[in-house]
Amino acid sequence: MSDQFPGQSPNEAGRDEGPYSNVSGQPPSVPPGQPIGGPPAQPPRRHRLRNALLAAGAVVVVVIIALVVGASIGKNSSSNSSGGSADPSAPAGNASSAAPSAAAALPSGGQQYASDMQSTFNFNSGVAASDIASFGQQVCQDRQSGTSVAGEVPTAQQRWSNTSTGDAIQMITLAEKDMCPSELTAQTVTYVVTGTPGASVTYGPSGSDLSGSVPMSVSAALETPSYYAINAQLQGAGEVKCRLEVDGVTLSSGTASGGYNIAGCQIGQNPTTGSWVNENSG
Repeated sequence: MSDQFPGQSPNEAGRDEGPYSNVSGQPPSVPPGQPIGGPPAQPPRRHRLRNALLAAGAVVVVVIIALVVGASIGKNSSSNSSGGSADPSAPAGNASSAAPSAAAALPSGGQQYASDMQSTFNFNSGVAASDIASFGQQVCQDRQSGTSVAGEVPTAQQRWSNTSTGDAIQMITLAEKDMCPSELTAQTVTYVVTGTPGASVTYGPSGSDLSGSVPMSVSAALETPSYYAINAQLQGAGEVKCRLEVDGVTLSSGTASGGYNIAGCQIGQNPTTGSWVNENSG
């Protein structure tokens, strides 16, 4: 029996009309609320598998991150509890993380010496207290090993540029006073005259008129007069030299030759630094 309807061609009778085809040629009725064409299509099975794997991978990543963070926190906690290094970001004032002050690192008497040097010689702010204290410590070590004040003066002048001989002596004396008082001895002034015998010599601190003869070398305690001086006058011929020393270091010298010329030496004290300086008059 043929499925061909009256008026329908054989080709039309075999054609698939799809879900809407029926014998009447009208689309079937669709229940309210249901989209035309039937329920929504589900994604292919391979897509559902891929989505499941991606979700599982995300969970694994989160778990790994959590484990790493937890291990790091535990390590830091263990380090702090066992006396490890303090966190450098800890706030200032925390006793466990605060760096030692510069003053605490200075040798004994170093802070006082740095203060005395800065106030006496007006060092600028660029000169660190630790550098001053280090110099003072070197002075003490050299003096304890037998180096004289005269032998230590070049060290001071090399360490501090443009330092006069008198200032160098004062720096050494301050180091002894503040950092190694056992090396501090009474300072001396020495009058020295050499040359042709018979020259007339007067010497001493301000206000005195002591007499001497050539050659001579006389030492006395260094005090604080206005000045120390030597005058050595020739008696018609020859040559004469004088020099004034403080702690064995020459601060002033003079020479004269022929006739009745005078060799003069004089030192005075700088009122600001206390250093003895050359005031040579001839």
